[in-house]
Amino acid sequence: MRNLFSILLMTITLTLSGQDTLMSDKMRGWDNFFKSKFGKYIGIQYPDFVRTFPDKSSFSNKNFENKVVFINFWFSHCAPCIGEIEGLNKMFNSLKDRSDFLFVSFTFDSDDLIKTSVEKYNVKYKVIHLDKTEFSRLNFGNPNPTNIILDKKGIIRYFTVGGTDKIYQNEIIMKIFYPKILSLL
Repeated sequence: MRNLFSILLMTITLTLSGQDTLMSDKMRGWDNFFKSKFGKYIGIQYPDFVRTFPDKSSFSNKNFENKVVFINFWFSHCAPCIGEIEGLNKMFNSLKDRSDFLFVSFTFDSDDLIKTSVEKYNVKYKVIHLDKTEFSRLNFGNPNPTNIILDKKGIIRYFTVGGTDKIYQNEIIMKIFYPKILSLL
């Protein structure tokens, strides 16, 4: 019995020690893919914009000053966009109390559709409507979901487009995006 327990313990230890808990080879592969395909955006200043709301308040890149910013572009009929909401909620909840971090989510969905989607998918972060032209300009005309990480000076430090299955997409959020944000804070 003691030998069986020792073998079991050794197997568990070897299995756990052989795994990179931060980033697997598959994650490194995705990270390298994102860098090679979208690296042209890295190092450039994020474009200026202003979104004015019906109550005359506004939101602009001025809100980004001295903050690490995570920007998510999505819409409600995009399956990969919906698939990543769980991971985005987890990341948002981990960082929402930091004064040096801002999570921004943009969509071209109507305000009514935003409200329905937020309730249906339990979205925890604020979602801002943009018209399709501005939405496309701010995500550089890329498909969705698009996720961008800015440093405290508004420079793009990470850029991804597209998604995979729900489980893997949420893993990408916590094992690639989240550590990159933490490194910039």
